[in-house]
Amino acid sequence: MIETNLDPHVVPIILHFASVLAPWWTLILYTLEDNWKMPPSATFRRAVETGKLSIKFLPADTKLTNSGSVSRFLAKPWLWEQLAWAERILMFQADSILCAGAEMTVDDFVEYDLVGAPIDAHYGQGYNGGLSIRNPSLFLRITRETDFEKSGDEFEDQWFYKEAKARADKGQGVNLPEVDVAKQFAVETIDYPRPLGYHQPERWRKDQMKEIEAWCPEVRMLLGRRAL
Repeated sequence: MIETNLDPHVVPIILHFASVLAPWWTLILYTLEDNWKMPPSATFRRAVETGKLSIKFLPADTKLTNSGSVSRFLAKPWLWEQLAWAERILMFQADSILCAGAEMTVDDFVEYDLVGAPIDAHYGQGYNGGLSIRNPSLFLRITRETDFEKSGDEFEDQWFYKEAKARADKGQGVNLPEVDVAKQFAVETIDYPRPLGYHQPERWRKDQMKEIEAWCPEVRMLLGRRAL
């Protein structure tokens, strides 16, 4: 997770992910050192003390003020260099959630190099990055081989998808899921009745919130929330 300012709402989101993910997953919070203050939460502190959660600092000049700045940051090598040791990461924002009652787990999708909530064609292509599994080695290679700012793309997740798909189409060993698989992982603009997770459900599935809350009560933690 990347949060330059850790407001109180984010703490229970992080702890929820820590509780739902399997024991072999560890969490990393990237933040700005100048803004960092350990939350008073005893549960948060215990997660740090046991190594379940690590705090890492972003470059001091990092400014993530809107979706454009976030996309430009993620489309540079720095983050992927830090994470190159990991086979897969789960990236999540403060407006995303995993459903503890889901039959599937994040581990059911780690065979893929990139998976997130599939994006309806009206809004673009690929998978939304707000809740997504990513292969850091692939993403590092993409950031070193291509230039996001010259691509004409607006959003990093759609750019990464386009570049990953181009490599998959060339037989470079990139594994991407079909839409029918991706929507089981997460829902945003394309519906699925009982996914593993949601991204911005109140924004995109407002008329279905009663049914969504019955399936995934944790979405109430997100009400009124929207990350950059």
